[in-house]
Amino acid sequence: MCLIIKSDNASELKPNLLKSAYSNNSDGFGGMFLADGKIQTFKELPKNENEVVKLWDKYKDMKIPMGLHFRFTTNGSTNKANCHPFEVLNKKQHNRSLWVMHNGPQLPTPMIDVDKSDTHQYVKWVLRPMLSNNPELIYNKAWVDMIEDSIGSDKLLFLDGSNGKFVIINEDHGETLENMWLSNTYSINRGMGSDYDVNTDTISNKPKYLSYYNSNSWKTNPTYWKDDSMYDENVYEWDYSNQDKWNTKVDAKKFTDLCDDNQPYNLSDLVGLNKADVSEVVYHNPTGTAEMLSDLVNASENDIYDALDELIDAKTNKGGTNNG
Repeated sequence: MCLIIKSDNASELKPNLLKSAYSNNSDGFGGMFLADGKIQTFKELPKNENEVVKLWDKYKDMKIPMGLHFRFTTNGSTNKANCHPFEVLNKKQHNRSLWVMHNGPQLPTPMIDVDKSDTHQYVKWVLRPMLSNNPELIYNKAWVDMIEDSIGSDKLLFLDGSNGKFVIINEDHGETLENMWLSNTYSINRGMGSDYDVNTDTISNKPKYLSYYNSNSWKTNPTYWKDDSMYDENVYEWDYSNQDKWNTKVDAKKFTDLCDDNQPYNLSDLVGLNKADVSEVVYHNPTGTAEMLSDLVNASENDIYDALDELIDAKTNKGGTNNG
């Protein structure tokens, strides 16, 4: 599904954040920023997390705003050409430099050129024709509203070379943490049993919330439970013999499949997704959603109980969260 990180100060981005982002989106690493009065970009295909950190060494001391992109291939080949960012306009042809990054399952664009991503095609057939004559449209509320309506819960990050400003389309579908904006947060969860802490730049191998996991696998002392479900490392000890029950991350490919229209799915398939993710599934797969709801509405009482049992089983045994 990809991840965009828009940082107000690139020097504050920490290695473990980049590692966590790469762990779920390992098909390309790119960036864009303004330096020496020009937009500077890079696109790389790291082989592992350590290579991401090594590549970042070149930029880690830059105290400037920067956009980063970690790619998960959904359309087109996995190569540098399909890495983000993409050039929308350039100084020579349009007297304006403008670049863009995208996060989402599928942009509304004709897929004409072979082996190109949907973002490449959206820039070529939609954005560039509209913006070449009037780049100021990215600051026009009516135009922004139109783009947001057309792309659903997908997100776009523009960088304008004329003034160095970043413009986020569908900013409210992402999340702001510290001095940065993330297009989603599941991409910095390396697994359902490990969470990235932006404040300490650490990756915890113990879950924060007991309700995320199968409590039968815990050694607990109920006397010290607090706030009903909060994890306290002095009280709970994870049984590592059952580690495979929680060491699963949000399956990006499964999420992408759910966002394909006509793809059938059950209510339990949504376990682990937050509200923004569910919104993306509903928007991009209205047929599958309609079929799922129709089956529930017309189901017999026993079938409804079976569906609920399946949902409960998914939440307790597959690492489902309670924020969806």
